Amino acid sequence: MATVEFALIVPLLLLLVCGVIDFGERYKTAAVYNNAAFAAARSMTIENSVTKAKTAAVNAGMPSTLALVVTYTPGYSSCAQAGDGSFGNVTVKITNPAKSTATKFFGTTYSVTGKAVARCSGT
Repeated sequence: MATVEFALIVPLLLLLVCGVIDFGERYKTAAVYNNAAFAAARSMTIENSVTKAKTAAVNAGMPSTLALVVTYTPGYSSCAQAGDGSFGNVTVKITNPAKSTATKFFGTTYSVTGKAVARCSGT
C-alpha cells in the first residue's frame, strides 16, 4: 500500500520541485535583464549615446547580441535639454530569447524583457 501511495505522490512532488527551480531561474534572468536595462538607461541620461548604453548593458551581464530599444518622452528626441529648460525621460527596453539551463521541464527557450525608465537630468 505504501508503494502505491509513493508512486502517486512522487510525480507531483517532482513537478513541484521542477517548477520552483524553473521559476527561480527565470526570475533571476528577468532581474539581470532589468538591471542591464537600468544600466543602459543611466548611461543614456549621462552620455546620450546608444552605443555606450549598449556597452553598459553588456557590462551588466547581457549578451552582446542584445536587442536594445531606446525611446524618449514624447516631444523629445534625445536626453538634451528642451528649449523651455525641461528634461524628459528615457526608456530602455531589452528583449531577448533566453535558454533554460536548469530543468528544461517547461521548455528550453523563452522570451525575457527588461525595462527601465530614467529621468534625463542633463548631467
